[in-house]
Amino acid sequence: MRYIADLHIHSPFSRATSKAGNLQGLATWARVKGIHLVGTGDFTHPGWFSQLKKQLVPAEPGFFKLKDQAIPPPLPQMTPAALPCRFLLTAEISSIYKRHGAVRKVHNLLYVPDFASAERINSVLAGIGNIESDGRPILGLDSRDLLEILLERAPEGFLVPAHIWTPWFSLFGSRSGFNTIEECYGDLTPHVFALETGLSSDPGMNRLIPALDRFALISNSDCHSPGKLGREANIFHTDFSFFALREALKNPLTGAFAGTIEFYPEEGKYHADGHRNCRVCLEPSETRKIGAICPVCGRPLTVGVLHRVMELAERSEPYYPPGSPAVHSLIPLPEVLGEILGAGPATKGVMALYARVIDRFGSEFNLLLDTPVAEINLLSPVLGEAVARIRTGRVIRTPGYDGEFGVIRVFAEGEREELSGQISLFAGKKPTPSAKKKASCLSLPEKKPSLAADLPKAPRRPNPEQLAAITSKAETILVAAGPGTGKTFTLVARIEHLLSAEQARPEEMVAITFTNRAAREMQERLHRDLGDTARTIFVGTFHAYCLALLRQETPDIAVIGEDGRDLYLRKVFPGLAGAEHRLLKKQLAGHVDQLNRGTLPADADLPDLLTRYLASLAPNRAIDLDLVIPQCVERLRNDSAFFEKITGRMAHLFVDEFQDLNHPQYQLIMLLGKQARVFAIGDPNQAIYGFRGSDLTLFQRFRKKPDVTTLALIRNYRSTPAIIDGAAALIRRNRQSGDTQLVAESASATLLEWHQAASAHAEADFIVRRIEEELGGINSLSRHTRQSTGQARSFADFAVLYRLSQLAEPIAEALHRKGIPFQLVGATPFYLKSALKVAGHFLLASAPDAGLGEHLQMIANLSGVGEATISLLEKELPLRCPDFYRAALALPLPAGTATNIRKMGETLENFRQAAEHGLAFSLAEAMPGLGINPQGDEARRLLQLANAFGNDLQAFCEHLRQNALATVYDARAEAVALMTMHAAKGLEFPVVFLAGLEEEILPCSIANLHSDMEEERRLFYVAMTRAQEHLVLSAAASRTVFNRTAAHRVSRFIEEIPASLLRETFQPLSKRRQVSGRQLQLF
Repeated sequence: MRYIADLHIHSPFSRATSKAGNLQGLATWARVKGIHLVGTGDFTHPGWFSQLKKQLVPAEPGFFKLKDQAIPPPLPQMTPAALPCRFLLTAEISSIYKRHGAVRKVHNLLYVPDFASAERINSVLAGIGNIESDGRPILGLDSRDLLEILLERAPEGFLVPAHIWTPWFSLFGSRSGFNTIEECYGDLTPHVFALETGLSSDPGMNRLIPALDRFALISNSDCHSPGKLGREANIFHTDFSFFALREALKNPLTGAFAGTIEFYPEEGKYHADGHRNCRVCLEPSETRKIGAICPVCGRPLTVGVLHRVMELAERSEPYYPPGSPAVHSLIPLPEVLGEILGAGPATKGVMALYARVIDRFGSEFNLLLDTPVAEINLLSPVLGEAVARIRTGRVIRTPGYDGEFGVIRVFAEGEREELSGQISLFAGKKPTPSAKKKASCLSLPEKKPSLAADLPKAPRRPNPEQLAAITSKAETILVAAGPGTGKTFTLVARIEHLLSAEQARPEEMVAITFTNRAAREMQERLHRDLGDTARTIFVGTFHAYCLALLRQETPDIAVIGEDGRDLYLRKVFPGLAGAEHRLLKKQLAGHVDQLNRGTLPADADLPDLLTRYLASLAPNRAIDLDLVIPQCVERLRNDSAFFEKITGRMAHLFVDEFQDLNHPQYQLIMLLGKQARVFAIGDPNQAIYGFRGSDLTLFQRFRKKPDVTTLALIRNYRSTPAIIDGAAALIRRNRQSGDTQLVAESASATLLEWHQAASAHAEADFIVRRIEEELGGINSLSRHTRQSTGQARSFADFAVLYRLSQLAEPIAEALHRKGIPFQLVGATPFYLKSALKVAGHFLLASAPDAGLGEHLQMIANLSGVGEATISLLEKELPLRCPDFYRAALALPLPAGTATNIRKMGETLENFRQAAEHGLAFSLAEAMPGLGINPQGDEARRLLQLANAFGNDLQAFCEHLRQNALATVYDARAEAVALMTMHAAKGLEFPVVFLAGLEEEILPCSIANLHSDMEEERRLFYVAMTRAQEHLVLSAAASRTVFNRTAAHRVSRFIEEIPASLLRETFQPLSKRRQVSGRQLQLF
């Protein structure tokens, strides 16, 4: 069967699409155009997918048809041929990610034969990003990984790279693509067998590149309204089924893939090089002469498809292997009729004539491809002449560039006047001249310099200051290291130097950090450089180190954290009333605070309730998490044998973030330093944890010790001069500021950006708009694309920081509306919310090392398990209960309760065993028994997370535990980071937004959260210096915080930044442009 297929379209759920693009509208226009098979587009969008399932029924294998076959004509007096219209499930994914050190923006098309395959793919993608915001979802997903998902979840489906030459969003795009297909899809490249050429290229251009010879080159409309169907299409001569179509593309020289219907490539809006706003349009040779920099604005030109093809071409003429599909270059019929009448293609007169032509010839493609010219001449000789010229390529071409469509004309200007008599007979009136003309390209003015300025890379070899710290012979060293000066590099290099110089053995080294994230980073660097030698170096937090010491003699000691304290108190003090619980917690918090600040008198008389609690810990082989470090210090101080054992095997102690030490941590370092050489590093200007007991004076006290050698790192490799100078001017206002003056190694002249919005929501919109601009647009329709900075960015390059977590909501909502992926650091994890909470508890209880509290949280959801049962289990079972369910069933429980607990134990055990073959599959099997629909959006997200851990249940549970109180930053995620300024400590991003810079918020004095002014200034300093290339500061004139709406003045800290470093940005005052459902016009 010979049939025509348009396999790439978009639904009304995509942006800038027509509401008429529903299934009925697509079927109607498919008949008008002469198309037998149409891609559905957008099956990833839940709303559109629901409509597809309701309105389509299976037809031929892998194809679908409308349940309701009553298809009205799109225009009056139009009766197209009654072609069988079928649908094929398709979707387009926009991937923005980093690969091989560069930002990539690639669009891929997915094709599947059935709804089950689409559902499986959707379940995975829903766990990666927001698939509801746009019919073409934007995901931080590598194209290679997307292909792997397709092959695993829909093995009968196939992937086609979309419009492979589009500059901004494609496989070979000049702005964000690759040079070879293997670079993009890696080991899975053999599974790609077809490429979509796009409107701006044709098969001839692609056949200049030998590497593309094996691929089928397909062409589609990528239409956003049904009237634009068939701008490009494919011709097949094979069985009418999904599987025959797929085989025809796999083997494109057999004749089954018979041909393509093409735009003239010059008509595509990215064919030539140029800048639309600057009215600069160039041929590739002209672009190369001026270094691809716009001579008007000084920014990089949008390099077009022709230029990019010539860069990769290895032939001077296209090569078509025998049996290659035919190529038919056409002009859409409304454009032809519009040219004949001298009117726009969508005007009323042209569309009326279009209806008459379709009614006469049955379909547009029948007229343009198959109807003899002599037969067309019977209706109109001028139309017959136009079709004859189109079929033989005798047309006049003006190329499109930088998003502006080109113009293809059939007749020269003089010919229209000569043919006016024939036109009059055809249309009933003489033509009127069209007022709209294609602007000609300007001559080249004097070239302006580029605005881009690269930041320096941190040197692989240490600079003189770093080298002095790395190689110092001093016994005790304190390094003052400002932000971006290579603190971690220097610390790791010091360890490696000592090992290489044989001055120490790895097992004699201890490196203490403040966060698990910092510890992981240091471990990774050491392992990368030292291999297995790094395994015997202890690298961890203060808590981890002290707990490791204490567990040497009490391996099974239970740690009582905040989440387990209530359980412990109920178990050890069953008669304690609720008020006493709360009082004890308050007394414990005060006690810990005094210990951390060093204000607890040696002979302090503790409250009776607190004394009883502290005395209960040792007999129960437990320790309070907040007392791990003080108890370790006490043990080292009072137990000489323990002290000798620990310090006897330690030669070198390394301490990170020394400025954040509290008194027990400082005492620990002083004790260990009696026997070991100490290398401490930190920055007094970044001391931001005074609210939890850190004491900046300890840094100064240590510095003043006579045996301490003080060094400094002053070269900043992270930020621009404006960021460094602005932060320095700010921090100099502090009485306790460090005396080290940073020197920015960057030569960038970029200023800080400042914006004040009317409200928090307006501020959020501004931030999202600026993210779009910096990204260079998030899709090919983005109105911000042309305002790109010229610097390639991915979602992970952006962070939005704020003083209070309450400020995140409007920003998160604005990002969600735009479909921009983000990670909200510090939020309650999704798997412990609402309906998924049961699954979260189930997984935590399934961990091999699950404690009593985690098991009790799980069974508390079971029928028949009430307060009495929980109280009994709390009282009778130990805190660490490896065989919880057997021990629980040994207790006197009601029969029904015991049965439910036994069943849950069996379910958990079955899950553990099944997890050995894959966590995601086993969890999906368990979900129905927990009352959870595995197809729900959040459930699918959890399954995707589980899938990332393969069959490693322990690692998965540890990840869930670490995020149980609040989500932590994941550097692997291709997403914009939203987090508090405190949470951003130790991180860096190319582009940083600091939001909510208002009095009462920063410095913070709202809702009784009064803070130390100098520490608030240090916090702002830390936030500013997270930025590498671009820092955007913003505030709102009015904001609602803690349920109180009030006007806010700009933070005093903004005034402390020199005005010469700030560039104020204003929100556009014009009305927000409405998104039109119409496709861009060709003329």
